Amino acid sequence: MPKYETVVRKEFDADESFSKAMRMMMKFLKKNEADGKMAMVSLARALGGTLMLTTEEEERDMALATVITQMCQTFADFLQAEDQGEFND
Repeated sequence: MPKYETVVRKEFDADESFSKAMRMMMKFLKKNEADGKMAMVSLARALGGTLMLTTEEEERDMALATVITQMCQTFADFLQAEDQGEFND
């Protein structure tokens, strides 16, 4: 599998916004590949800033907790799929 290329199967997540977000982020990483790991750091910082700017003060704790939980769960799901050879076509 080439670097920064992940195929998300329909049965993994049917949420269309997830697919759109993945495509946008992959495009950003590919376009900014010369920046190396800083491109990933920039994405994380942008997500944090966007989350803060688009939530009400009293909702921020729950919003941040949800983002962190979902990020960790998706990372774990992708690791498991990779370990099981599901991304190696």
